[in-house]
Amino acid sequence: MMLMWIFFLFTLLATVTAEEDDQQRGSSFSGEYGNGGGTSFTLSGEHRRGKITGFRIQEQCGGIIHGIQFQYGNVWSELHGLKSGLRHEVLLTKGENIIQVLGKHYSYYIQQLIFITNHGRIFTFGQPAGYSFNASPLYRGAFLSYISGHHNHYGLTGIGFHWDEPRLTKA
Repeated sequence: MMLMWIFFLFTLLATVTAEEDDQQRGSSFSGEYGNGGGTSFTLSGEHRRGKITGFRIQEQCGGIIHGIQFQYGNVWSELHGLKSGLRHEVLLTKGENIIQVLGKHYSYYIQQLIFITNHGRIFTFGQPAGYSFNASPLYRGAFLSYISGHHNHYGLTGIGFHWDEPRLTKA
C-alpha cells in the first residue's frame, strides 16, 4: 500500500513539473513536412525584428509552391525558393497573427499551403494534391514566428513552422 502511495505521489509530482515546464517554454516546432531535399534555409533571427506582418508566396500556376518570403515590421526577408510563377502577397492587419498552417506535399515538393489567422482569415495557395499536414502551436495563444525548410532549383521541398507566445516576442 505504501509503495502505491509513493508511486502516486511521484506520478503527480512529475505531471506538475511537466506542466510547469510547458508554461515556462511557450515556443514549439511543427514539421519538417515534405522530403526536405536541396538547400536548407531558416528565417530564425528575422523574427527578432518583430511579428510577421505579411508574406509572399510564389506559386506555379495551379501547381507547386516555388518560393516563400515573410515581412517583419516593414522589412521583407530573403525569398527562399524560386521567384517564378504567380506571386501572391498578403499583408496582415494590426494584431493579426498566423495561428495554423495546413498543407500538402507530394513527391519532392510542397504542393499547397493554407494560412489561418486569429482574425479568421484563410489564405490558400497551390494545388490540393498529396499528403496532408496540419501545423499548429503546442501552446494556446501562440502564433507563427518564423519558418525553416529546404528548397531546390524548382521549389520548396520541405517546410517547418516555429511558434512563439506573445510574451516571447516584440509587438
